[in-house]
Amino acid sequence: MDVPGPVEPEEPDELERLRRRAYGRDADITGDPAAQARLAELEAARHRERAPGVDAAAAVPAPAPERGPLPEPAEEPPSADGIDGAPVARRRRRRLAILGVAIAAVFVNAILITVMWPHPPNYGLAPDYILGQKFITPPDFVLQLVSDGADADEPEDPHGALNRLGLDSEEMRRFENFGYLSVWSGESRYGTTCVLVAHPVQGLNEGIHAEACSPGGQVTIADLTQSPPESLTRFVLRESRVDVYVYDRATDPIAPEG
Repeated sequence: MDVPGPVEPEEPDELERLRRRAYGRDADITGDPAAQARLAELEAARHRERAPGVDAAAAVPAPAPERGPLPEPAEEPPSADGIDGAPVARRRRRRLAILGVAIAAVFVNAILITVMWPHPPNYGLAPDYILGQKFITPPDFVLQLVSDGADADEPEDPHGALNRLGLDSEEMRRFENFGYLSVWSGESRYGTTCVLVAHPVQGLNEGIHAEACSPGGQVTIADLTQSPPESLTRFVLRESRVDVYVYDRATDPIAPEG
């Protein structure tokens, strides 16, 4: 079988003429498929003439060598600006977060202490309480201690007043009743001394009742107001008794006349 030799141009300027039709200013070869095929044929022949001795095997590109696994990048040493490789910005955000949590905890504790700490009684309600925790008039009634500790009658506590005030029901002291009201006192876990007045059946913080706590060493006073009639009954805790003062607006010595 004869191997076809290189394609010779029919005339010397045929390749140049086809190139002008393909690449020149007035190119018109796109509409002539036969001319395009002839141009490709002549270009291939010219290329073979310029590179003699190159066989088909040499023209086939050699396969690329196989690439081995890329080496892992070496770990950078910890930066001098951070601890354990953490950048300074991350450490700063962590410190700010911890500081924010601490401030929030202090704020919440302050609110809880303000809400739970018993408020002192209003000493200006009755006329005979003066500076130095002394009374200028004797009490109207004196309630003596009846039982102390485990022997005391535990008050009814439907609303959890004892737990709110920090009192232990088994360590309460009970005094004589004032009319239909019972009177208790106790030392709280917050370091305060409390006086509780309530109906023995209804219980603490139910119906007619009064309560007050004061820091250790201070006189504890619980005021019970009733309206109508507008009156005030003050319970003053002593060491082993409760002094009771009863005030009516009509007999109040400092009430305005008229």
